[in-house]
Amino acid sequence: MNIKVVKFYPFSSYHNGGRLVGYADIEIEGILRIRGIRLLKNRYGGLYIQMPVVGGHEVVKPLSKDLTEAIRREIVDFYKMIVV
Repeated sequence: MNIKVVKFYPFSSYHNGGRLVGYADIEIEGILRIRGIRLLKNRYGGLYIQMPVVGGHEVVKPLSKDLTEAIRREIVDFYKMIVV
């Protein structure tokens, strides 16, 4: 599956309590774009994603753990590439 980070909006950890690292817009297979995926840091330093939320409900929900992990891996790799 071809997943590409189209845009990444980094945040300074100092001002937001250290959890929110940034927002990502991704494109899947060139046919679907998802905007506003949050990249967050857990208390142990690991990175995870949260799909876009509107009114307290996720508006995008991957149905397989493999797809969720592929999206997370692509966003984390992109983030590490721009940070270093």
